[in-house]
Amino acid sequence: MELYHVTTIAKKYSGCKNVEFIWFRCERRAPRPYADLIVNYDAAAYVYYPEGYIDELFELDEAQALKDYIDQNHGEETTTTIKKAELPIANTSMGAGAMPVGGGNDFKMLDRAPNYSLPFKVWGYFDLRGCELADGSGRRRAYCGSD
Repeated sequence: MELYHVTTIAKKYSGCKNVEFIWFRCERRAPRPYADLIVNYDAAAYVYYPEGYIDELFELDEAQALKDYIDQNHGEETTTTIKKAELPIANTSMGAGAMPVGGGNDFKMLDRAPNYSLPFKVWGYFDLRGCELADGSGRRRAYCGSD
């Protein structure tokens, strides 16, 4: 089985430049052959994170549809790439959807856009902490929780 990552670099987003979005499927799908895709897979062990990582990845037609959608709706502002995932993954792997967010990193809920047309739900993880500001005045300060 071949699975793919899709990432986008936005030239400018939320006052920062060159922001990376790591896209992922954010809905359940039919189980995949996890034993073939995860090293030392043991269904009796806690496998939520590595299974989730696998479920977030795209099949080639899904990856291409997502890239086409982003290119059509944000093409001049972004560069989107598709990369084949290296499989199998470690049984300690965790997908982008399991990342804790807040204070500079968050999810872009692409499937909630008014013109969203893909038949599957996609979100993107991004992190603005320490990013270069679009106006060239420096870097975004890491969130300290006090302001």
